[in-house]
Amino acid sequence: MGTFWSNIRGQMARLLRGNQNVGDGPPSTSPSSSVDSANLEGEALPIEFDTALPVEHNYLGENLEELRGRTVLDDGSFQLLPLLPQPGVVLVPGQTLPLMVFYPPTVSMLRKIISTNGTFGVICVRYFEASNPKMANVGTTAEIYEYRDEEDLAGFRIKAKGRQRFRVMESQRQVDGNVTATVKILPEVILPDSLHGVRDRSLDRYRSEQVNLSRSVSTANGIRLRRQQAISRRDSMMTVWPHWVHNQYNATTLSCRVKVHLSYLKLGSTAARLQLPEDPTELSYWVAQAMPLLDEQRLSLLQINSPIQRLRWELCVLEKCQMLCCRDCDAEVADPRETFSMSVEGPQGTYVNPGGFVHETLTLHKAEGLRCLNEDPSTEYSWFPGYAWTIAECRYCHKHMGWKFTAIHRLMKPQKFWGVCRRSIVTKLVTEEDLEPVL
Repeated sequence: MGTFWSNIRGQMARLLRGNQNVGDGPPSTSPSSSVDSANLEGEALPIEFDTALPVEHNYLGENLEELRGRTVLDDGSFQLLPLLPQPGVVLVPGQTLPLMVFYPPTVSMLRKIISTNGTFGVICVRYFEASNPKMANVGTTAEIYEYRDEEDLAGFRIKAKGRQRFRVMESQRQVDGNVTATVKILPEVILPDSLHGVRDRSLDRYRSEQVNLSRSVSTANGIRLRRQQAISRRDSMMTVWPHWVHNQYNATTLSCRVKVHLSYLKLGSTAARLQLPEDPTELSYWVAQAMPLLDEQRLSLLQINSPIQRLRWELCVLEKCQMLCCRDCDAEVADPRETFSMSVEGPQGTYVNPGGFVHETLTLHKAEGLRCLNEDPSTEYSWFPGYAWTIAECRYCHKHMGWKFTAIHRLMKPQKFWGVCRRSIVTKLVTEEDLEPVL
């Protein structure tokens, strides 16, 4: 909490100097801004939440030791990796994974990993029966980039980043209970443009022009975009398939469509849009991390080697996603458009509680069908500095759904929001029966 309030005091000092807007936003271009007038009139200024704070995971403690360097395993190679099974967690490349480990043999294993390349495998454990847990056959390597190892500290604390997908070929459990496995690193297959073989090479100089696929484009950028679309239609005339068929397998077009469906996402309560990855491979993993998918659906995405195929699958879900519902009783929880980002990493973040249990939490402006327990809000171990949490459950089946976060300062924006566990909700998709007939 000390870091949070020091950031707030720094923001207020900058405001009084007139150098910057609230929340470290863009500099003010008006000499008589609303901020200055608010100061003159003695009105209190709103405080925008710093969306960079959740990704720091300061609740794990300060002064964590940093590991430098990056380990890249060869695609298609076989590696012997220590595995860390996680119930209900399907790690995807690019996702941050905070952990608190208490089991001494696992702590010993992590110390050995840190002394080498800092890489281990994360595999999802599913419980089909209470006494028969089963590990998935695909997972993701995780690379430790910060850790804290103190004898008097409760739990071994690490921050890791998902890197590469793998398939488990053979696994074995050691005498101390740890699991090691021979895995195959899955490659990323970048498919060429379906019109590459029939293209008019004299027009290649126009195809290489950089085009911004954001919603607001300049006049020159719009001309370049229309020119490339016209060239693509011309190339498609040389094939037996119409242009719209080729568009379904065009990475640039798919990325643009996905970004349009995600355009409702905001950073906190500000008007700034979330900066989505430009690379199709990174975007496909970002969407897989941000969407409230079931474990089985995420595992299916991890088995797909082509980012184009992943984007096609994700786009289908985005187009049909109608409502977020309770996984146990199917009661409606929230409209997907109520999703917003309290973190620079996206609307769904991965956090760990003091007991070492990992929660993937989706942040929502509003939620229905939920109720808070009759407990006082607590700021202890809060994942969002400056907010107190209260446990929330389903109003109908009383299943634990997540938390309601309330600002402890009356000027903080947003004043409140909901954090819902991914494993507690399911996406309700539009079916053919739900569609109205077209006359």
